[in-house]
Parts: sequence; C-alpha cells; structure tokens
Amino acid sequence: MHGEKTYLFVPGDRPERFQKAMESPADAVIIDLEDAVEEKRKDAAREQIRLFLENNPSSKKPIYVRMNRLSTVWWEEDVQFVREYPELGIMVPKAEGAEEIQTVAMELQASQRIIPLIESAKGVLKAPAIVASSQQVYRLAFGAMDYCLELGIDVTEEETELIYPRSALVVASKAYGLPSPIDTVFVNIHDLEGLRRETNIAKQLGMFAKLCIHPKQIDPVQQALSPAEEEMAWAEAVVSAFEQAKREGKAAIQLDGQMIDEPVYRRAKRVLRER
Repeated sequence: MHGEKTYLFVPGDRPERFQKAMESPADAVIIDLEDAVEEKRKDAAREQIRLFLENNPSSKKPIYVRMNRLSTVWWEEDVQFVREYPELGIMVPKAEGAEEIQTVAMELQASQRIIPLIESAKGVLKAPAIVASSQQVYRLAFGAMDYCLELGIDVTEEETELIYPRSALVVASKAYGLPSPIDTVFVNIHDLEGLRRETNIAKQLGMFAKLCIHPKQIDPVQQALSPAEEEMAWAEAVVSAFEQAKREGKAAIQLDGQMIDEPVYRRAKRVLRER
C-alpha cells in the first residue's frame, strides 16, 4: 500500500478552514506554519492550531504541521508545539540533509511521523541520506516551485524537467522501504485537466500521492491515482488465473496472449490493493 494519496494544505492562521479541511475527502491535512503565514502571525497561528486540537481531540484523519525551516527563529517553538500532541506529524520544509531531520526527530516523541519536503538540488542529491536519517521519516515530499526557481528553469507541459528529481525521490524511498513520495502542488486551482495530466505524469514515475492546495483538487487527484476499471479487470483476471495455475503446480501461464509469471502476478496484486 502507498498510504495516503491526497494531502491538503491549510494556512495555519485561517482557523475557520481547519474543520472544513478535516471534513474534506483529503486523506491527510497539512496545517502550514511556514510560507502561508506572515512573520508577525506565526505565534498567533500556533495558538489557533492549539485551540483547534483541544476542541477536536480525536482526529478522523492524519494531521501534519509544516514547521518553519531550521534557519529561522520559529522552528524550535514549532517542534516543541508538535511534540505536545502525539497524534501530530511534522513536515520539514527545504530539507537538505540527515542532520536537519535528526535534529527535529530528537525533539519529537518517537511515534511522531516526519515528512521531509525536498525543494532544492542539494535536497534531491541528499534524498537517500534524508530517508535513512531516522526511523521517524514516513515518506518524502517534493516541492517543484522552489526547486525550479533555484535551477532557473520553467516547467513545460510535458514536465521532462522534473523527471530526474521525481525519480530520485522515488528510488530513494523504494530503496529504504518507504511509501512512494508525495508529488508537488499544482498551483492553478481552476485547471483540473492540467492537474490530472500532472498527476498522471508523476504516477508514471512512481509517485502515488500529491500535495493539494484546494479541496476541489482532491477528487481529480484521487481519480488519477486510482486504477481505471480496465486495469482493475485485468488485475482480477490475472490474480484469479495465476492462483489457479499455482494450485496446479504451474509457475507461468498465458492469458489473452500475455505471459503471466510471478512478477506480473505481484503487479496485479498491487493494483488490487490500490483500488
């Protein structure tokens, strides 16, 4: 299983949106204390989150807090706040090395999940070390906007510019047994067709989750990341035929002209788990 598929951002200083986010179809919610909150509102935002959590002690879905990066004056208070609530996870922005993740992990409770957000060239190159830095690292996330800004590139419709960083995160995650990475946000909330196209591109590279910035993005992403009816029918036929063949002592069979062996069977089982 790849875990949650949709992660919905909500600004930390917009408490009127917290409950709406929790009631949305998103698999998880990320309350943002970093880019979405002005400097003068950081402390107030943290207290708004505290008030929401105390009034809603039993969350129906995972909640993560995107902290401020470790180079700021706010990060320690962010992490200490998250530590008070064992059910919370934390997103570490602009993660670029194992030391950063270990610093955050030491301040948290051992059960709390960490999602490093990779947003730079150094972060991409250090992805394996970041993944291996702590057992609390749950999965990686990709931030394409800052990555492209650093490299001085624009993203075309085909998104060939993002093949390398996406693949690097996918390979690092798979090598260390993590769920697939979470793909970057799609900033045009009205272009749902573009959102579907980008989600499918990322899915082809092995990213089976996506960051969302508006509730209307959730359903298109969920649909794009779920197997199509034809794929489900293929997987069901493969699993049924191959399991019957194994009972008969066969290691491989043909089905509709296709050779079916153990790797194809495992792929079909994976498709069925993703329904």
